[in-house]
Amino acid sequence: MSGAFAFLKPFALLAAVAFVAGFLGYLALGQPSQAIAQITAQPASTSGPASDDWNLPHRI
Repeated sequence: MSGAFAFLKPFALLAAVAFVAGFLGYLALGQPSQAIAQITAQPASTSGPASDDWNLPHRI
């Protein structure tokens, strides 16, 4: 069992360091609530027909 543990130990250490770095980076740089508030505060522009001519009655 010590052979498998010795083989996997560097990968476990790398995974732990990557997790800590990502989590600290998220806490330091990421502010998702403010970013989402800025995105949703902008008025939504909708596209559509400029007149009622698009829905004229048709005779079949």
